Amino acid sequence: MFFVRGCLCLSVFSGLSVLVRVLLLALALAAVAPLSHAEHIWDLEAVDSNGAGTHPKVGAPPGADPANSPNRVVISGIALNSPAELVDTSMQWQAYVQGESPGNGGIAAWAGIFYNPAWPRFPSDILPGDRIQIDGFIEDHNGKVNITERHSAAPGMQFTVTKLASGAGMPAPETIPCVAACNFFDQTRATGGEKYQARWCKLSNARIVSGEWGAGNSIVITDDNVATMTLLLSSQGDFNSHSAPAETFSVTGIFDQEDTEFPCTSAYRLWVRKYSDINLAPASARDWECYE
Repeated sequence: MFFVRGCLCLSVFSGLSVLVRVLLLALALAAVAPLSHAEHIWDLEAVDSNGAGTHPKVGAPPGADPANSPNRVVISGIALNSPAELVDTSMQWQAYVQGESPGNGGIAAWAGIFYNPAWPRFPSDILPGDRIQIDGFIEDHNGKVNITERHSAAPGMQFTVTKLASGAGMPAPETIPCVAACNFFDQTRATGGEKYQARWCKLSNARIVSGEWGAGNSIVITDDNVATMTLLLSSQGDFNSHSAPAETFSVTGIFDQEDTEFPCTSAYRLWVRKYSDINLAPASARDWECYE
């Protein structure tokens, strides 16, 4: 027996023309495929010279009908974190999603109890490497574009999170050649922090310059190029159980930005989930383009 949205008998199916069979199979696959979407994450993160989003949906009002809002998007990709790895999930929910081909930009989805006491509202079983889909609203936030509920408690404004596949696999980290390659603003996103925004990234040959080591703290790092940037140690991480690296290390995390002053063209950081995302192995070979 062959099933296509019901019980189509194999004998009937085999008697159909090749074209009809192809069409029926396409319909069957569409029925179980994730909701399609017009937006690629990379496109949603485009910015102007002030770091504000330029995609037409970013500046669109939610409108009177949230279901058909010009501000609404659907994205899918790989979850880079479990919400509990970055925030206190008794009060907040946040996940970063990196797109798959075509395009591999990243975007964060955030919601909190502060404007809507109905909590929890989102799945707690999202793990790094899960393939997920989020349907919600987008807005600027301190230099990046986020999916949010527009700080509204209205039921129609709540975004939805769907797990499409467990354990699909984390993306290979994007190698940042040196600190000087990512700590500045480039509107074109060919270089600089915007190129890496909200993506899973790795930086090697780093060492600590200043800051107090501990969960929830920001520390300043540098490399042989002497440029500096911030590492944000997750408040939910196990950093208090480990000493700060005394020597050169590599670190993998979510590249982020939190620029609270206009224009939003600085304050890039690498958000580190847990201590095991730091590798104390010998430093990797230098990318000499950074040191010319």
